[in-house]
Amino acid sequence: MGEEKPFLADEILKDWLNRKVVVSINGDQLFSGVLKNFDDEVIILENVTDFTGNKGKALLVKIDEVHWIMLLE
Repeated sequence: MGEEKPFLADEILKDWLNRKVVVSINGDQLFSGVLKNFDDEVIILENVTDFTGNKGKALLVKIDEVHWIMLLE
């Protein structure tokens, strides 16, 4: 048996930890915040702002609902 190759998305998200990102949820909701953690099921953002300007301390999103993630800084 050979070594399991890590998923590209996992490698990228590890590089993006503690950096500001924008996340599209279900293709119609956008949230920006600091990527704090992720696993195979969820991602966690902190200091979150939605596209209308509403702010929150944290957001927990099922990874299956994420359409894309963009690094901002």
